[in-house]
Amino acid sequence: MTDSPVEVHRRRVSYFMLVRLVLLSIALILLIAWNQWWNEDASQGLGLVEITLIVLYTLSLGFLLVLRRATHLQPLVLTQTGFDILLATAVLGLTGGVMSIFVFFYVMAILGAAMMGGRRLIWTTTGLCIALYLAIALGQWFGGLELVDEAGTKIEIVKADLVAAVLRNVAAMGLVATLSAYLNKQLLSVSSTYVSLRALNDNILRSLTSGLLTIDQRARVLSANPSARELLGVSGNLVGLDGEVLIPGLGEHLDDSGGLRNGFELSLRRAGDGREIELGLTSSALVDEHGHFLGHVVHFQDITELRKLERGLRRNERLSAIGELAASVAHEIRNPLAAVAGCAELLEGQVEGDENERLLRIIQRETARLANIVTELLDYTHPRALVRTEVDLRGDLGELAESFRADRSNAAIELVVTLPDQPVMALVDSAQISQVLWNLVRNAAQAMDGEGRLELGLTRTEANVELSVRDHGAGIAAADLERIFEPFFSTKASGSGIGLALVQRIIEAHGGQIEVHSTLGVGTQFVIRLPS
Repeated sequence: MTDSPVEVHRRRVSYFMLVRLVLLSIALILLIAWNQWWNEDASQGLGLVEITLIVLYTLSLGFLLVLRRATHLQPLVLTQTGFDILLATAVLGLTGGVMSIFVFFYVMAILGAAMMGGRRLIWTTTGLCIALYLAIALGQWFGGLELVDEAGTKIEIVKADLVAAVLRNVAAMGLVATLSAYLNKQLLSVSSTYVSLRALNDNILRSLTSGLLTIDQRARVLSANPSARELLGVSGNLVGLDGEVLIPGLGEHLDDSGGLRNGFELSLRRAGDGREIELGLTSSALVDEHGHFLGHVVHFQDITELRKLERGLRRNERLSAIGELAASVAHEIRNPLAAVAGCAELLEGQVEGDENERLLRIIQRETARLANIVTELLDYTHPRALVRTEVDLRGDLGELAESFRADRSNAAIELVVTLPDQPVMALVDSAQISQVLWNLVRNAAQAMDGEGRLELGLTRTEANVELSVRDHGAGIAAADLERIFEPFFSTKASGSGIGLALVQRIIEAHGGQIEVHSTLGVGTQFVIRLPS
């Protein structure tokens, strides 16, 4: 994230204050050492200058602590700059005036203005420092300002030395101010360019809809854009995390030499919601300006829907080929099958003996079953055009329930139908929707071996009508759930595998969706959503 101008300013001021504390520490140590070892006239204990420097050191430390919490820096900067100027003047007055070795405090005040403010503050500070320094010089020149050392002895000033010191120090302050103003301008220009480039870089990374990670040679994350966090389902700062933990299986695809760009795919369970997704990734070398290998740049995106569409396309191509073959076979079977059924009807009543009658019934039953399979095959391969009418689906479900209960083979099944009080209107082909429901209800009854509880429900949402058929039978294995709508795939020994494929085709022709949820030993639920 790009630092705000306030944070950049705060950092500059903080750096200067740290340097200032170091310089004050050195000055205080030198002054105490001078008084203790080289100044024979110095009194024992801390003098006024040492106390002043200690106060300055303490206040500077306090200013640095306040700076960390301040939201408006300009008042603090002006206060600190004014304090620096006044304190420099006081120190000079206590240590010899114009000839003081601590005249560099004025220079430090000017440098502080350069670090903490702009060119206006630099020149204002420089003007005040020179004015106060000249005022001290004039006071010493005309004798109006008499300075004494700590022993009480008057400090005598040679006017020639005073003039030389004034010229030297004023020139030094002016030169420092000029250089500081120039460097401040260059710094602001460079900082502005850096901030603009940093902001542009951050905006580019933020605008990417795909994830982007930079990883060092130890597979530790160096940076991550917001889309990377969103795609992986994680929050917070990813810097420093192990790339292999973040994206399991990533490490084995990274080329240590950094010389190759490769593409690969990985399956990932998102940390946030546990959803299984497929990622398409590419990795390339991360190098510096000299071409030295630093790590990897990993670019990735969610290709779950793309792969699902590809699988659906391959499935449709396969089903299309199967459908064409099935249609051809169905046409070839229909005529011989009709002949067999006709012959069986002619023989009915003419055969003698229980065994012959049993065999005739088997022929009739199996030819009827084959005829039904052929009809389903033809319905699947040559779907009938929809004849839509606006109907109240409660009526269709009510008729279905009556017919189901009237069948004696369903006597041991408890059919529970839940219908809303208000009409549920939908523009559908009523005959084909009834065919869908019959297929699902018949399959549910078979899954429960003809006994148990079967639930049939109808609800309406804001955009859809939902139909549900739920049994409490054996359930469907997870490995079979993805294939149950494929033609000729069936989990029943006697199933043709056409019914559910036909159900899905009819629902999709209506612009709807069908979902299945199943647990072994618990049961299965089919949910149909149709446009309302």
